[in-house]
Amino acid sequence: MKRSIWLAGLMLSLCLGASALTIYDVQYTASRGVDNSYPSAYLGKQVTLEGIVTATGYRGEGFFLSEKISGAWRGIYILDSSYKPFVGNYVRLSGEVAEHFGMTCIRDLNSFRVLDGNRTLPSPAVISTGQLGSAMEAEAYEGVYVRLVNSAVTGAKARNGSFTVSDGSGQCGVVLQSFGGKASSPAVGTQYAQIAGVVTFSYGEYLLNPFSAAGLQVQQPVSVQNRSWGKIKSIYK
Repeated sequence: MKRSIWLAGLMLSLCLGASALTIYDVQYTASRGVDNSYPSAYLGKQVTLEGIVTATGYRGEGFFLSEKISGAWRGIYILDSSYKPFVGNYVRLSGEVAEHFGMTCIRDLNSFRVLDGNRTLPSPAVISTGQLGSAMEAEAYEGVYVRLVNSAVTGAKARNGSFTVSDGSGQCGVVLQSFGGKASSPAVGTQYAQIAGVVTFSYGEYLLNPFSAAGLQVQQPVSVQNRSWGKIKSIYK
């Protein structure tokens, strides 16, 4: 009888321990690692996590998971295309912690369950272009749902609709085609009120990836016409 109680207690502890592990726990690290990819302390271990699906269909390979409140270390990439969750699903999953081209992820899922089908996405964490352009600061936002505000296009590339932006604090990269579809790089000088998406790391670079057109809000000039003088004044919001 005592042994049965002890075993039941052990199983309960294991279950509680698994559910208590957070995305923050898996993502947080102060170590650069041998290749400067800031690997997770749980690298190679099996973990169980819960979170809100913020984006799906990343390069046709996986989706992103966030804690209820977005912020540093609170998002992660799930490298799996066998399960098809929807944005807003609150899920529990188990798999192995790995590094995918330097980006921490969960792969080889052995369990997946939708706990709630319609959660509101967390508000994106507001960061600067300078933070995303600095490896030491950007690492904390890998896999996280973030937003840049009041930035301008400083350069454009022909591949993947990618371009660079700056809000005055430094430059960072943005990629438009990570979640499918065709998109052209905007013209240099284009002003954005906000750009929202998830941060990824690939080939030594941190990038912001909008997952829908709604993540890009151009600053539109407001035109005010004085009918008596026939003049138009334009200012940016």
